[in-house]
Amino acid sequence: MHAQNCLVYLEDLVLLDGFAFSGTIYPELSAALGILKLWQRALQDSASTLLAAPMPGEAARPLEWEMKADDAGAQERPDFFYDPSWDGSARLDRWRAIYRATADLPPLLAAAFAWDAWNVLAPEQQGPWRAPLLAALVLRARSKTKHLLLPLDSGQKLLRKRWSAADGQNVRIRDFLDIAAAAAKLAGTELSGLESAKERMCLGLRSVRKHSHLAGLIELIIAKPLVSIPMACKALGISKQALRALIPKLGSTPREISERKRYRYWTVP
Repeated sequence: MHAQNCLVYLEDLVLLDGFAFSGTIYPELSAALGILKLWQRALQDSASTLLAAPMPGEAARPLEWEMKADDAGAQERPDFFYDPSWDGSARLDRWRAIYRATADLPPLLAAAFAWDAWNVLAPEQQGPWRAPLLAALVLRARSKTKHLLLPLDSGQKLLRKRWSAADGQNVRIRDFLDIAAAAAKLAGTELSGLESAKERMCLGLRSVRKHSHLAGLIELIIAKPLVSIPMACKALGISKQALRALIPKLGSTPREISERKRYRYWTVP
C-alpha cells in the first residue's frame, strides 16, 4: 500500500492483526488487514497449489481469502467504480496461459513475465497490488525462495521504480530483475539483523527456569514488527505483571518506541 502512496500506521495494523487494537478501524486499515491476511495465507500454504487453485467465477480474484457464501451480495460491484464490460475471467485465463508458458524458463524470468502480464492484462480492475505477490509465489513454487515470499514491494520502493505501460517489455522485465535484486539484498540484510538480535536476546535464557515464557516472548518479538503488552499477554497466555517482569530479561536489544506510560510497545531495530 505504501508503494501505491496509501499510508497506514504500522502499529495500528500489527495490533489489529494481533487482536489488541482498541482504536477506530478506518477504511485504509481494513484494506491493509485484508492484504496482510492474504500474504499470511500465501506464506503458509503451498505456492504451487495457490497458483493453480480455481478462482471464483464472477470476481476472478486469485488467492481469495475467507470468502463466505453469505458474502455474495458484497461482490456486486457498482458500475461507477467498475467497468461491467471488463471481462476479468477472460483476462485471467489469458494471464494463466502466459504463466503456463513460462514453465521452461528460469524461475526469475518466469516470475518477471507473470508480474508483467498481470499488470498488462489487469484481470482485476483494482488489483495491481497482487502482481508482486503472484511473482513472489512463482519464485517460491519454483523453489527459488523456499522459506519466504520475496518482498518485491520493498525493492520497488527502494529503487523508486514503477511499472509503466509506456515502457517496452524489455525495459519492464529489466526493471523487475533490478527490483528482485534489491528486494533480495534488503531481505538478506534484515534476516541477518534479526538473527543477530535473536542470539543476543537468547543469552537471557540461561538464567531463567525451564518453563519460563521468555523463549516465547523472544519468538514473538522477532516475528512481529512491534509487540505491545496486550498482544504479548494474549499470545503467551500470561498476565501483564508477568510480562513486565520478562521484558527486562530481553536485554537492551528490543527498543521501546511508544515513549509513553500507557499503550507501550517494543520493536527490534
